[in-house]
Amino acid sequence: MMRRAAHWRIGSVFLLLATQAGCPAIDVWRAPPALPEEYERGLLVMYPGTSNLNIEMLGFYTAMKDAGLDIAIEVRPYGDFMEHVFDPFGSQPRFAERAVVEAQRLAEFIRSHPESPVTLLTFSGGAVFTLLVGAAMPDDAPLDRIIMMSPGVWKDYDVLPTLEHVTQGVVSYWSPREEGPKLIAQLFGTSDAHFSDPATSFGFTIQDPRLFQVSWTPDMQAFGNNGEHLDYFFNIDFIKQYVAPWVITQKAPPGSLYLDLP
Repeated sequence: MMRRAAHWRIGSVFLLLATQAGCPAIDVWRAPPALPEEYERGLLVMYPGTSNLNIEMLGFYTAMKDAGLDIAIEVRPYGDFMEHVFDPFGSQPRFAERAVVEAQRLAEFIRSHPESPVTLLTFSGGAVFTLLVGAAMPDDAPLDRIIMMSPGVWKDYDVLPTLEHVTQGVVSYWSPREEGPKLIAQLFGTSDAHFSDPATSFGFTIQDPRLFQVSWTPDMQAFGNNGEHLDYFFNIDFIKQYVAPWVITQKAPPGSLYLDLP
């Protein structure tokens, strides 16, 4: 298991270097179209991180399928390659506008599939778009859950508007061992254009029972996660063990909120 996890981490480093070198042509993978019957059972939408490339979510997609999730899975880039890095302030209104459009799309699905739970999952820089989508959801069509791996936003980001539109809470993974994002935040800013402490390294400041923050723990090392930013990338075993159980696969009773650690 450790050897397999190490293999995936090496691959993830290669991918990150390639994408940051300006090689969006590497984005050759696309998630297979989901089947109509899968949409009837639920929907998991994945938004990439900083690169905004489909291939960034290949490991997450593979792990969810390996875990036996028999629901529709979509991977949806939300902007241009490295957009918020190249234009940290100008990208913010564009992200907000696109989030409204995506929220409307998801609301239409929820209304037409009232028994199909909807979960959003993202990594790193994709957190700002995902949180904006959650906040833009209409009151009559809330999401079921949001899962964020190493959210690349400011630790004081106001997540309350998102929490108001997610019935089963927001799950956020962070690690005090993530040193790289601290430097990146100082040099380039977080994905929400703050040049300060990122939530991926410090956790969110806000305390709310609907926000479940999962900090790195030493037992995760058995699954190839040493608490560093790239240790989620292509780490199939870790994602299956720690992340897949959070994905909602059946509607919860109205008004309930269950946040049990997988």
